Amino acid sequence: MAKAAAKRKPRRALNRPSFGIKLAREQCYVCWMSAPENPPRLRKSAARMRKEHHDYLVDLERRGILFGAGPFMDEHGKRVGVGMLIIRASSTRAAKRIANAEPYTKARQRVMTVTPWQRNEGCLRLSISFAEGELSLDDRTWTLAPKD
Repeated sequence: MAKAAAKRKPRRALNRPSFGIKLAREQCYVCWMSAPENPPRLRKSAARMRKEHHDYLVDLERRGILFGAGPFMDEHGKRVGVGMLIIRASSTRAAKRIANAEPYTKARQRVMTVTPWQRNEGCLRLSISFAEGELSLDDRTWTLAPKD
């Protein structure tokens, strides 16, 4: 016999009016990465950690969870702090679970702070030119090629 579903509090619609304007909000979570004061010694090589980190982010992206990620860098390529992830999750608890599973954080090489964030405004300009075989996103363009 199946268990009865637990009664949940109804979720408030995110596309509610704001100042008389209906916004298509998206609930996300900003995951701020910082360096701990005394991280433990890594048991894996730096290359292995980078690969695990990259693989984790690619998996989140493929599942539609990752909104964006990257290091904090200035216009000259100099690091300014560590970095951040912006993820989609059903709750702050779920977001923290996802953030803390990131390999550097799991290995205590980074500290993750999760802040709820609603995307209200912004845009992406997407264009696909089939004749040219190009995809453009904002100011970047890629050549499209069929998979082998």
